Amino acid sequence: MTPSDVAALTALAAIVKEMGTWPVLSIVIFLVIGPWISMVVLSWISERRHAAVVQMYKNNVVLLETTQQQGAALQDIVVLATQTMTRVQSSVESNLFCPLMRKEKKIEQVVKQ
Repeated sequence: MTPSDVAALTALAAIVKEMGTWPVLSIVIFLVIGPWISMVVLSWISERRHAAVVQMYKNNVVLLETTQQQGAALQDIVVLATQTMTRVQSSVESNLFCPLMRKEKKIEQVVKQ
């Protein structure tokens, strides 16, 4: 070691002796244990986010099942409405003339000419 290295180490030792060991020990503990603590915190945050994503997918499945049930109910309604409109159409087509004209066939023949 050169004399300047020895002087620097002596000065550093004097500073540590003057400050005490707690600040230096705190810095060493922070540098050694700090990354571990940060990894635990990040892992905990990541775990919470993953649980939220899993819950979101479960909610999406429930939403899909509900939508499918509503779609089946809507299909039944559309079928019933179509059947009703078909009956209305046939009723309208069979009732083109007033009741008097339906009773008397002569009037119907005159109207056709």
